[in-house]
Amino acid sequence: MSQTPQSKEAIHSAVTSIYGAVAQTRNLTKPEATCCGSDKLSLADYSPDEIASVPLGAYLGEGSGNPVRYAALAPGENVADLGAGAGMDSFLAANQVGPTGHVYGFDLTREMVSFEQADIEHLPLADASADAAISNCVINLTPDKRAVYREIFRVLRPGGRLAVADIVLRGVPEAVEAFRESGTAETWCACVSGALTENDYLAAIREAGFADVQVVAERPGQLQPGGEVHSVAITITARKPA
Repeated sequence: MSQTPQSKEAIHSAVTSIYGAVAQTRNLTKPEATCCGSDKLSLADYSPDEIASVPLGAYLGEGSGNPVRYAALAPGENVADLGAGAGMDSFLAANQVGPTGHVYGFDLTREMVSFEQADIEHLPLADASADAAISNCVINLTPDKRAVYREIFRVLRPGGRLAVADIVLRGVPEAVEAFRESGTAETWCACVSGALTENDYLAAIREAGFADVQVVAERPGQLQPGGEVHSVAITITARKPA
């Protein structure tokens, strides 16, 4: 078991190694419990109809929610998908924005990308170029969550919307800090030891400039730290002031 990666480069290397392997070996055609969801859940985050609506191979069983359901997308809009993976949420978004809209899918892992490879802390998009941004269980994997939210704020147009599903930690602050410090590369890539507390996560979104920050859905995370620390999969919506 390897130690928690300390540098941005080490974190990127661990994440791309593990999720690149996922992309190469997994091909799911029916709902099952996701990596960030509970094995006891009776339903996956995506319905059979949603899975059937995207190309074969787009659904990898990963994620901590279904942000597209809360993004309020409309025909003709431009959408940025941060950590697009094999494209599940990107394709769902494309179905909603239609041929007059556009979805920009970005992922750090080359094997995950049929769109564009990019570090989501530095998006290759112009200022105020997107109407909405979505992300699913990816921002917790980044070294600098605040930088990601500043980038999202930059690329959204005034009045633009954010819908993100991600993992946060709840518990006694001292216990959470001790857990994070004892984490490994494996627990970071499992979306727990790199996760922020819920309060810190929501604060990062507000500090970037977003308004109307709301938790609209939640469920338990699959991997639980134990003791006084709990991982929770939450879905958040927010907007950039007009």
